[in-house]
Amino acid sequence: MLNEIVNFLIAAIYQNLFLGILLGVFLETIFPPIPSEIILPLSGYLLSFYNFGSLGLLIGILIATIGTTMGSLLYYFAALKLGRKFAEKYGKYFFIDKKKLRAADNWFKKHGKKAVFFGRMLPGIRELVSLPAGFSKMKLKDYLIYTFSGSLIWCSFLTSLGYFLEENWKNLQIEKFSDLIFFTIILAIITYFIFKKLVKKLQKV
Repeated sequence: MLNEIVNFLIAAIYQNLFLGILLGVFLETIFPPIPSEIILPLSGYLLSFYNFGSLGLLIGILIATIGTTMGSLLYYFAALKLGRKFAEKYGKYFFIDKKKLRAADNWFKKHGKKAVFFGRMLPGIRELVSLPAGFSKMKLKDYLIYTFSGSLIWCSFLTSLGYFLEENWKNLQIEKFSDLIFFTIILAIITYFIFKKLVKKLQKV
């Protein structure tokens, strides 16, 4: 079943790139077994293959970030309205692993709101960190800012990986790898300062 879903999403991305990216990351977020490590690099590769250029890459990253944020909101509201007991009892039907849920829970308890931001970049945590945020009734505005910012970095890295490396997955080219590192560092710095300013504004509210 998982292979069929992944193949369907890959076909969707090939047929309608930007819509496929949105659908792929949305489903990947609400259906943890689907690996974003396949969806996003493939999207980046196709953006490069069809010569969308830097603007196309940025649009693809933005669409992926929006799709990820939309998907994570479903988990957030489900946790907020239905609570922890429902997730623990019926989570298995949505492929939510209890051990991963416990790990996400502990991560959130230890780091608070920052857990959402950094958790969006940690495989095994990123898929489920929305649940403890909902359990704890984290403010929606805070949740959206932390989720979007963390997802932006994650989507930027994996999409850029596919974009800059193209078909050279095994034969890594130093020049392209350097470009990738430079792009990721610049984006991370920009995101950090934007995120810092938003947090300061939230603290004043």
